[in-house]
Amino acid sequence: MSETYAKRQLTQLNREIEEAEAEASRLETARAAVAKDAARARRRLRYLRFVRWFRRPAATFEVWPTAAMIVGPAVVGVVLLIVSHLIFGSFPLALLMFIVGLAAGAALFAALLYRPADAVLESATAETEAKCRLENARLAEKTLRLTEVNQRLHRLIDERRDQVATGKLQRAALLQREWKSMRGAEWEDFVVEVCRTLGAAVDRIARTGPDDANLIVDFGNRRVAVFTQGEGHNVSSATIQQALAAKERHRCDSCAVVINRRFTGAAQDFAHRHGCRAIGASEFPDFVLGKIEL
Repeated sequence: MSETYAKRQLTQLNREIEEAEAEASRLETARAAVAKDAARARRRLRYLRFVRWFRRPAATFEVWPTAAMIVGPAVVGVVLLIVSHLIFGSFPLALLMFIVGLAAGAALFAALLYRPADAVLESATAETEAKCRLENARLAEKTLRLTEVNQRLHRLIDERRDQVATGKLQRAALLQREWKSMRGAEWEDFVVEVCRTLGAAVDRIARTGPDDANLIVDFGNRRVAVFTQGEGHNVSSATIQQALAAKERHRCDSCAVVINRRFTGAAQDFAHRHGCRAIGASEFPDFVLGKIEL
């Protein structure tokens, strides 16, 4: 078994990277939603704790709510009056801002004193604390899961980078062989090795006749019916027609004829017009290096 088989197929690796990227995207969206819920729970808890602290003097000072409703809005109104007068220098506008401050202060201090009611404040605080712990735990879980997926994604990308670098060396070594003089079974074996180095799965098929393909090359997302003919065979437009027929016979997405000599101009033109990939001696090095696809 070749080193290519010892490694994960590049097409499978690409598929796993795409799946990891999609999962990371889903987890990031889910984590963002949970983070919003957790932040909302924390804000609610801070508010309830502040309300509890703000109302505490009422236990020893009965008129505290009344005093707060009188003094609090007045302070807000006075602050707005002074600030607006300093900024705009207009007393009517400052007076208007004082009235607005009184109204806003009254609403604010009323909420602090009566919302929620004293009877449910403790239970509401305890409930919010529990919810805050739950949301924080969910956020930590999503963050951990996202971290794990991102780490796995980075490992897959590094593995693909290493495999691609190794594959380039393998493909360069393939071109150092005497491939131009190969015949018959030797040429077929060599094309199979090249396709597997490029990350494809290759099935040798029993020909139903001399006009049938001898290889089915599967790149994961497409299947290609392939004719391989080594030195000593004549390749014409009839061979291209046979490849096209084999594509339909074996229900492939495309077809190709791979030879180690040049195609005639008529054969190349016929292949181009009918969607059959013609890989000859001129195109074969680029095919081995992955610059041309079947």
